[in-house]
Amino acid sequence: MALHYILIAKPELVQSTLTALFDSGITDSQLANLIDTRGLRERVDRALSRGRGLADVGALVEELESRFLAGTRITSRNAHRIEEAVAELGGTMRQEMVARTRLVSSGAFATPALLATLADGRNPKLSRAARGVLIEIKRLAIAPLCAALPHLDPSTQRRVCEILTEIGYPSSQAVLLDLAANPSTTSDVRAAAQRAYEALGGTSTDASSQYAALARQYFDQAPALIPYPRDAENPVWHLDPLHGLVGVEIPTSLYCETMAMQCATRALTLDPSSELALAIYVASDLRRAITMRALDFDSSSEGPAADLMATQHSAAFLATASGSHIAQLALGYAIDASDVALIRACIEAVAANASPSALVTPTGGRAPMIECLLFADRRVRFEAAAVLANARPSQSFRQDVLVVPILTAMVHSVGTLGGVIATTEEDRQALAQRIGGLGVSAVTTGASMSELEATLKPGQTLDLVVLQGSHESVSEAIRAIRVSRSSATSPVVIMSSGSDAAVYAVEYESDARVSAFLASASDDQLARSIESAVGAAGGLSISDEDQQRFSQIAIDALRRIADSSSPAFEIRHAEAGLTVALGSASGATKSSIASVLALVPTATAQRSLADAALSASGEDQGMLFVAVATSARSFGNLLQQHQLDAIRAFIMDPTGGATDGVGQAFGALGLSNADVVRLIIPLQK
Repeated sequence: MALHYILIAKPELVQSTLTALFDSGITDSQLANLIDTRGLRERVDRALSRGRGLADVGALVEELESRFLAGTRITSRNAHRIEEAVAELGGTMRQEMVARTRLVSSGAFATPALLATLADGRNPKLSRAARGVLIEIKRLAIAPLCAALPHLDPSTQRRVCEILTEIGYPSSQAVLLDLAANPSTTSDVRAAAQRAYEALGGTSTDASSQYAALARQYFDQAPALIPYPRDAENPVWHLDPLHGLVGVEIPTSLYCETMAMQCATRALTLDPSSELALAIYVASDLRRAITMRALDFDSSSEGPAADLMATQHSAAFLATASGSHIAQLALGYAIDASDVALIRACIEAVAANASPSALVTPTGGRAPMIECLLFADRRVRFEAAAVLANARPSQSFRQDVLVVPILTAMVHSVGTLGGVIATTEEDRQALAQRIGGLGVSAVTTGASMSELEATLKPGQTLDLVVLQGSHESVSEAIRAIRVSRSSATSPVVIMSSGSDAAVYAVEYESDARVSAFLASASDDQLARSIESAVGAAGGLSISDEDQQRFSQIAIDALRRIADSSSPAFEIRHAEAGLTVALGSASGATKSSIASVLALVPTATAQRSLADAALSASGEDQGMLFVAVATSARSFGNLLQQHQLDAIRAFIMDPTGGATDGVGQAFGALGLSNADVVRLIIPLQK
């Protein structure tokens, strides 16, 4: 009755009947069995779809759905029940109907018993019924059938080829072509496999490329290839010599990568020179390793799932050993998938084995490391910039002007800086308040990008820009954002009305850094939109520990740039940002920044160091004067007269506490010896 009340929208009756049902003590398995035996599955689906939004009882309907799905999983995957249902396919019409319903509900897990019945020719009626159920199971039967197909007897192979043709999903193309091309396959099976392959739209004659293409689809996590996307686990099938067709259940979050690696392995078996297959294997292996760490999955433990996950070498080892070309192909796939964790793992692998020219020279129409400089996530941008800076390529390359600003921004980054561009002050303040509550540490606002830039300190960059306004003003703002040094790579979120959202989605479809968002939606939805724009890598914030580590890496990279003669980079672009960072840093970080600023060949850099030294005290003062000396030795005396006078006065002041560093600066600046003599003469008196 509860289903009837849901369908006619009677919330009070739904509540009473469902509450009574749950209070009765019925188990999930009993609930699922009740629905199946009474043929109510279709009605349940309709009721659940309608009941989720029913006032006051949505939670009860969701509980019904959850318990029904849990019960279905338990009952439908029970091997004994499946065997009983297969036997009943040869019974009365009623028994056959109920059995078919149960077996279709069991999906992939019914395939081993059905396949065994299909292969057993002693009962033609039962064999035909099993064939019909396999076709009715559709895509869920494909993976287990494909796993078994190469190992079956010729007669059963022919039947499975026909079944795969009738199911009609192209994911079986690779195994069919493999079977058709295998010289050990009998001629009749080769013909059947070829007919099935062509019927499913296959045209290639290269089985390796078919497996590699399927591996790429698994890597891209194509929804049609995941048997049970809502389940915590999914089965990976193989034919066991003792137990027949067996499904090993592994976490769903590892399923696609595991299948991609299996397909890539078969592709490499058929063609060891396949770069596509090797790159997909490397990318999938790295992603699987990242996910296993996140799940705390121990592949060294005992059990079928652990055995399936075990590999001879670590993912990082294979990624590095495969060479820079393969690692960069894998990096390209990771970029296409917007998988930040995988991108960072691939960057690390590329950095370990790529020559400077390999990093910046496009191959196959793309240069993935350079693409990373424009990626939405700032960790990705920074790590790519650091790799390129440390490589010091001998030629200029596309987007090379971004490297120094990206590194410099990480030196003085404190928290997360967001920008808001909107037409009215009221809108700007409202948006600033919204994003301030979503992990953005500081927010600056303006009516245009030029106004926004005017509020920034020299060298500052924006981690996020939020836009609101007319279609024309938003388009103009995005153009200005992309040519501004402070926001060229910034993620952008557009707050739009309902009519404009679809337009923006089409216009910026190719730019993953732009996300359109309905202004009327919730803060949770806005947070997801921001995550989408920034690459969904844990949000915008960076921990203090990572910030400190990134800052030191950036300083070291900038020092290498300053020491090198690479035509790709200009250390002058770091001047403004380093000057700002010098003022807020302390301790060893301040010393490191000063040492790099001393290598910037500009008067402004030397004067900033002198001002900082004159206003400092203690050890910092001596260190900063040493930096002034370093700059003066390299580029000459570039200080202004008032700064020189201040240094003279500092030295002559008997209470000034002049250190060796001040003396180095005085001498390197080439000042008059008369001042030094004045220091000596009083000592002789």
